[in-house]
Amino acid sequence: MTAEDTSPPAGPSDRLNDWALRAEDPRDPSTRGAWRKLASVSAIAGLVFAVLYLASYLLLDRTPLGGASDQQILAYYAEGRNLTITIAGMLVMPFAGIAFLYFMEAMRASAMATGLRFSRLLASVQLATGILFVGLLFVATASIVATPASIRFADASTDPIVARMLPTLGTAILLMFAMRAASMFVFTTSSIGRATGLIPSWFTWVGYAVGLLLLFTATLATWFALLFPAWVVALCAIVLWQHSARHTEARSDHA
Repeated sequence: MTAEDTSPPAGPSDRLNDWALRAEDPRDPSTRGAWRKLASVSAIAGLVFAVLYLASYLLLDRTPLGGASDQQILAYYAEGRNLTITIAGMLVMPFAGIAFLYFMEAMRASAMATGLRFSRLLASVQLATGILFVGLLFVATASIVATPASIRFADASTDPIVARMLPTLGTAILLMFAMRAASMFVFTTSSIGRATGLIPSWFTWVGYAVGLLLLFTATLATWFALLFPAWVVALCAIVLWQHSARHTEARSDHA
């Protein structure tokens, strides 16, 4: 280790830690432009989140809510296939949350790796609201699947009042609270992305519009639950496109 090298010495090798360190190397100003590696990681993680979230949401969306009659609720939970579908949605959602955490942190690392300044205040809000979104997402999912899980795993009987109340509570948490946290994540990510050149200016304004919809819209419609993952997909597609375009340009300049 040279006198100029102030990095700490390496400890015992660990595959997960070694992979993460290789991904973090672009933070070194001497490798300016290598942030593209992190941008690719964030885009892939974001796409995985969106796919898993969509799959889980569609599986859970079949659950009867407050408007269902007692007969509809009893008939739904008497069918074993319905229980299996709902529980499958429960099993998928945690992986969507994990993918989102990797997406969020890789986006933050990409912004740092550009070497351009951005607000620490916005970065802190982005981190807090991203974590809050995942927490609320898990709570909402647990509320929706509480009845089918108790029937399947604890041999509980179906109480129409409870079976009507808990999924309604979960839906309210997802659409009224988790999406508000998501709106702040969209605002801060759009601003930081524009300041660091990760996303184009026009998509920043798209993000602001999406953030306003998530913040002020009050609806139980399916499109509202899918608006945030749709924005994530668009963001990841743009990040991958810019990575590819700039990589091609760099290769042309080098040639």
